[in-house]
Amino acid sequence: MLECQVIKHNLTVRDHDRLDVDDFISRIDGSINITRKQFEGMAEKLLNLIKNAITDVTNKSGYNTTQIDKVLQVGGGSRMPMIKNLLKDIFPNAEHLCEEHPDEVVAIGAAHYASYLKSETIKENRCSVM
Repeated sequence: MLECQVIKHNLTVRDHDRLDVDDFISRIDGSINITRKQFEGMAEKLLNLIKNAITDVTNKSGYNTTQIDKVLQVGGGSRMPMIKNLLKDIFPNAEHLCEEHPDEVVAIGAAHYASYLKSETIKENRCSVM
């Protein structure tokens, strides 16, 4: 699994990579080549689920995807060209922003949300005491 994750990361910056079979089965010599296009083909169902979820949320919000003017890409997946392209296709008029460390943005957002939840709990407790 770790080697496959490394290949996924490599395909973010390269068009192809390979998996050495003898790293897993010492009696078999050889490698399996994979291109970014093949990887994207394997992930097509997942990309469709992501696209459907985004479309669903924007429809429920009452906004059209062409009305969105900024998209903040966060999380490790936002490094992947297929995710970047999907978001650009869904939000064609938006400015697409991605920090150098998108995983940290998720952690910071989670910390802010936890702080918000804690302050809401404190407010609720104060109101119930009064």
